[in-house]
Amino acid sequence: MSPALLLTGLFLYLALLFLVALLGERRGRALVQSPWVYALSLAVYATAWTFFGSVGRAATQGASFLPVYLGPTLVLLLWPFLHGRLLELARAHRLTSWADYLFLRYGHAPLATLAAAFLVLGLLPYLALQLKAIAQAFLFLSGERAPMADVALITTLFLALFAILFGTRRLDPSERHEGLVLAVAFESSVKLFALLLVGLAALLFLGNPFLEVPKRPELWPLLLPPEGLPGYLDWVGLTLLSGLAFLFLPRQFHVSVVENVNPGHLPLAAWAFPLYLLLINLPVLPLALLGRIHFPQTNPDLFVLALAQEAGPALALLAFLGGVSAATAMVIVEALALSILISNHLLSPLLLRAKALGSLLLWRRLSILAVMLLAYLYFRLAGEAYALVAMGLISFAAVAQLAPAALLGLYWKGATREGALAGLLGGILLWAYTLFLPALARSGWLPPVFLEGPHPLLRPEGLLGLRGLEATTHGFFASLLLNLGLVVGVSLFTKREAPVEGRTGEVGALANLLSRVLGPEAEAAFLKEAQDLPGPQAAAKAEALLAGALGPATARLLILSVTEKAPPEALLEEAARESKEVRAYARALEEARRELAQAYERLKALDQAKDEVLAAISHELKTPLTAVRALAEILEAHPDLPEAERRRFTGLLAKEAARLSRLVEEVLAYAKVQAGIPLRLQRLDLREPAQEALALVAPLARERGVLLEGRLPHGAVQALTDRDRVLQVLLNLLQNAIRHAHSRVILELTPLGREAFFYVQDDGPGVPEEKRPWLFEPFQSFAGGTGLGLYLARRLAEALGGRVFLEAGEGARFAFALPLEVDHADPGGG
Repeated sequence: MSPALLLTGLFLYLALLFLVALLGERRGRALVQSPWVYALSLAVYATAWTFFGSVGRAATQGASFLPVYLGPTLVLLLWPFLHGRLLELARAHRLTSWADYLFLRYGHAPLATLAAAFLVLGLLPYLALQLKAIAQAFLFLSGERAPMADVALITTLFLALFAILFGTRRLDPSERHEGLVLAVAFESSVKLFALLLVGLAALLFLGNPFLEVPKRPELWPLLLPPEGLPGYLDWVGLTLLSGLAFLFLPRQFHVSVVENVNPGHLPLAAWAFPLYLLLINLPVLPLALLGRIHFPQTNPDLFVLALAQEAGPALALLAFLGGVSAATAMVIVEALALSILISNHLLSPLLLRAKALGSLLLWRRLSILAVMLLAYLYFRLAGEAYALVAMGLISFAAVAQLAPAALLGLYWKGATREGALAGLLGGILLWAYTLFLPALARSGWLPPVFLEGPHPLLRPEGLLGLRGLEATTHGFFASLLLNLGLVVGVSLFTKREAPVEGRTGEVGALANLLSRVLGPEAEAAFLKEAQDLPGPQAAAKAEALLAGALGPATARLLILSVTEKAPPEALLEEAARESKEVRAYARALEEARRELAQAYERLKALDQAKDEVLAAISHELKTPLTAVRALAEILEAHPDLPEAERRRFTGLLAKEAARLSRLVEEVLAYAKVQAGIPLRLQRLDLREPAQEALALVAPLARERGVLLEGRLPHGAVQALTDRDRVLQVLLNLLQNAIRHAHSRVILELTPLGREAFFYVQDDGPGVPEEKRPWLFEPFQSFAGGTGLGLYLARRLAEALGGRVFLEAGEGARFAFALPLEVDHADPGGG
């Protein structure tokens, strides 16, 4: 296949990965919150080792590739007990790695620093493995000994750029990276699809390899279980090793803990991820057998590509991109996780002493580039001598050294920091002696005599004369047992350290510290959450925010600068109780102040209303009184007036006196409503007050030339209510309608359910839309008068437990709804 075509495909795939990440950052946040995306992101565990190396291991050692995937599957059975607890701790203390947890549990900065530095060193072979897989695949498909460009270096630089762009936009690494997670989930789908398709195509083109096994005795061992004690120990060792690696690999912690948006995703991931591992391993053994049958001289790690090539260049390109996806997803997340370890536990304490914490984000980005270049250097110097799986297992054994201190720290209170430090140091030294240094010796960077050891009992790959175990299994068991023994033994002979003293501080000072170190956004978030917290809890909250961005050791040093030692627990409880009482008293005072302010505003409004009432009443009474006085003076001054003229003046006098009487009645009714006079309930036929109201307003209707019509039911409409108030409401509504009608007013009574409805309709111009909000307010007259009629009608109706409202339609149609059984607690209405 043309190298140019391979490079073009590689660059297009990396560009697509970039676009997927951008989609996750901008528009795919809802998608990233899916539990399926979370489960697929866990598949970052399946790397180029899985895509290429598992087939290579199966082709040489048979089913011994399976324990690498059995371990994580068994660990997921413990997730409800282990991972849930870990998520709680991570959310409460903003943990970003196992090193953060070790500092939280043991309060010992050198322990966390040692763990971080060792993880960086121990995972370099694993990162180099991915680069080797990409370069090896490119050379094989292009058919060249040396590529037209250093593909491994190009990929290294691109992946470093990708991790920087989508993983280090902000200083706080405990924040979610939606684009990164979506890209990892996408790559998990690509590698699964590619490997399954290659397996299916190989079976279709080359036939069933299991039918060939009886004819080829050399293939039988690939299908048989392990033999003897060493074989079983290898299986048990690899299963345990892979399970611990799944728990303690920095990239797995990052995707399963830091990037977890919902703990409710764990149950689905607990079965979906093992299903993914099962599916991706289905084609491994068939491909291994087909490779041994058809390409016996080819490097077993390249069987996937060789078999894909048989089906055509398109499938070969897809297989290449599948391997690239498996490698790049791991490299991106691992490099980001290691950069966080470096910045939080190695760089931030140094930058704090140099007063240069502001440059921490830049150093984190540079550390990603440095990790990637070191992995590339390891690949060039030592990676050529090892198969892919062997390189990965060396890193697995390194990561497993965190297990004794971390797991015992979670569940055993007796574990001490001296024991954890001793165990980690012992495990690291023995791992280096039995695995890391022999790898360098086999690569030519150490003399071959190193593999013989200073004594037969001290051979690096056969301590105490052990024979028959794989070098990885031997080194893993030896280092882990020494590690575990030291943690337990030293912890039993050392006192458990006193808990880290609590700190307390002012919320303002803590917020100012966060603003200076993390920026105004962190300050605002802290103030929102910690405003009502007591001092110790506020200090713990601020320390957790700083720890997520700077590492726990640096966060502790910064918190010490703005806090003081918290008082004993008894004093804290007393202070918390007093603080709670003071806050409750302050809230009560604030509530009382608001109520007094509202009462004062109501009194001001009532006083203003009183002035308005007096002004309106005096104005309305002045007009008829003036007219009555003037007419009386005329009659008194001119006793000889003609009879016709005298009768006209006498009629005007009676008319103004009646108007004056109506005004006085309305004012008295208003005063009664305001005073809240109790109801006088009686059993009543509602047709009676309706008929009386029609009779009382008949003279006013004749005077204005308006026809009155009553539409009352034939049968009685019984209600328990106050007769006088019902009559007053009907009178006010009828008088209002007569004043506005052109020629006709209708009063209708209709019982409906547990209510009776009076409808008063006129054929006048209706109520303009802009005046409807003020229709039932006092002193709002739109046709002369006091403007109290509709207001009183509404208040009286409410006192009866009913309501008055204006219906839509031509003219004006007022409805008075009255309950048939009135029992109201507010006789004044309102």
